[in-house]
Amino acid sequence: MDQQPDFKTLRLLQVGGLVAGAAVFVLSLWLMGQFRQQELVPFVMSFAFAGITFSGLFYFGALLTEGSLQKYIVSDDTIIKGERVEMVTTTASSGDPEIDKWIGTYTFTRNLFGMSIIPLLILGGLYLFA
Repeated sequence: MDQQPDFKTLRLLQVGGLVAGAAVFVLSLWLMGQFRQQELVPFVMSFAFAGITFSGLFYFGALLTEGSLQKYIVSDDTIIKGERVEMVTTTASSGDPEIDKWIGTYTFTRNLFGMSIIPLLILGGLYLFA
């Protein structure tokens, strides 16, 4: 029988990632002066920082502590549909609804981390050079 992931550890990683992401969001808003004067680009950058923090902490934490979730990822495909780029991850079912829920969360945070890096670089360029 395969080893089941520790759901308590996964929940702790999820909550810790959310708290850290919220803290990064507020701190980056404060450091960029968004409480005095609101602008769109720094707000979106702060949101991207928060998303990267949450997804990075959860994904890499789960990969290190509960690496058994990685075996359910079958393939990753990047699909270009006109002007849109989609990252499609195919997963295998474990047969257990609780594990499948965590596989979905793991896959979501994995894709969120991957898809957050490029817009952050673009927004950083806009912030510095616009």
